[in-house]
Amino acid sequence: MRRIGVVDDQRDFTVSALRSYLSPHPELKITAAAETVPELLALEPELDLVVLDLLLGDGSTPFDNVAALDARGVPALLFTSGEEPELVRMAARAGARGMVKKSDPPTTVVAAIRAAANGESVVSPDLATVLDADPAFAPHLSPQLQRVLALYAAGESERDIAEIMELKPNTVKAYLGRIRAQYAELGHDNLSRSELKRAARLGAFVRRPWFQLRRES
Repeated sequence: MRRIGVVDDQRDFTVSALRSYLSPHPELKITAAAETVPELLALEPELDLVVLDLLLGDGSTPFDNVAALDARGVPALLFTSGEEPELVRMAARAGARGMVKKSDPPTTVVAAIRAAANGESVVSPDLATVLDADPAFAPHLSPQLQRVLALYAAGESERDIAEIMELKPNTVKAYLGRIRAQYAELGHDNLSRSELKRAARLGAFVRRPWFQLRRES
């Protein structure tokens, strides 16, 4: 049996729907659910997969949520409506095992859950198009460099980044140099701070207040 967790700010509705999808498949069982990733992890469940809503009500980012689950050894399958392409790319960069749309037929959702729980990568055709939208613009940065870039693009100074990440200021400066060098390899030389900020957003590295933007729109 594969043990499935669910994280969605509409937890009851989503769990009810997924349980109806999975009822003919006893080998796939929802054993834990929560409205946020920290809430789920606090339950200390034994899980083979977490079905994770792309955009949660606590204002967290897909990068942080996928990374937090990964740190506990639990893979994530993004369950998304497919909007917010930057967030989809962000989740992919954080290491999400797969993504499936909420509008997909139940059979497609079940197949994605089974595949992801068995260690396979899953991306629907629509989401694959989103992921492939700008492959030439974004370099492959390590998680540490992604965090530095996200903070820098969000307006933090090198000194503040060093304090937040518990690094030496010279280390942060060196990391920013490595980031710029990787962009330069893609043909984007001598990026100013504003240009680097724009590049970070296009590449889905920067963390923005998505929860507030969605609620206010």
